[in-house]
Amino acid sequence: MKTFELYFVDAFASKPFTGNPAAVCLVEYEGGLSEDEKQKIATEMNQAETAFIQLLNPGDTFEKASKFKLQWFTPVMEVNLCGHATLASSATLFRVKGNNNDSIKFQTRSGRLIAKKKGDCIAINLPINRCNSELPQDTDEIVQLVVGAHKPIDVQFAPGANSEILVRLPDDVSRTEFEAICPDMHGLLQVYNFKGAPGVILTVKGNKDTGAVDEGGRPFDFLSRYFDPWNGIPEDPVTGAAHCVLAAYWQKILGKETFYARQCSKRGGNLEVCILDGDRVELAGTVAVIFKGTIRL
Repeated sequence: MKTFELYFVDAFASKPFTGNPAAVCLVEYEGGLSEDEKQKIATEMNQAETAFIQLLNPGDTFEKASKFKLQWFTPVMEVNLCGHATLASSATLFRVKGNNNDSIKFQTRSGRLIAKKKGDCIAINLPINRCNSELPQDTDEIVQLVVGAHKPIDVQFAPGANSEILVRLPDDVSRTEFEAICPDMHGLLQVYNFKGAPGVILTVKGNKDTGAVDEGGRPFDFLSRYFDPWNGIPEDPVTGAAHCVLAAYWQKILGKETFYARQCSKRGGNLEVCILDGDRVELAGTVAVIFKGTIRL
């Protein structure tokens, strides 16, 4: 029988049961889990993503190593990039396993990613994903099914590690109206019926007058929501990879490189976002480790 440590971690969470939950599984050696077993575990966990952290070298430990392999699986497929599960993985190493390195590096499908301690937060460094106006087929229909009666003022496409359609609503849309939008999930699945279809980022400019402030009254630069039913995620609670698109987009609009953002799902989460050296995005947030378990195969 093979056994593996498993953790549930809420990422970008101010307290338990907020932010975005991810399962994190520790794999001690190459081949410890087959790709098929990883997918089955992710399907069983039924979270937006399940992360698998693997040791790279003989003699490495989760407590002392500074480099690891990292993979992410939705309930239906492996994905190229997942921000919140990277944050959850980093928290598992730093907070649970007691890894004393100031920063750790992950080898992933999207290249090398870096996580570091940053006060009470953990910061992760991801590749930026810039938008353009070359939209995929059926974008108009997708947008209509997402926003309903609202009229977008901009639609863009980001073709990076995770392809995304970005939809911006008018600045006078209130936070209450924004959070009440209810996409037609059944209709969306009729337009695309394949894994790997682009997700949809919905965003609006932050404004005190429209209620875009946190509990302490600090204003958000922008709000967002994220929908990806084609890849097993009807609405994602807090999406790190989507903010690699949002940072690039709002940089052009607001003329700045640091942002305070809110993803307005039912669970919700706040993010500190910073563009680094033009082609990287740093996302910082707090985490809550919910429980530990063991997988037996």
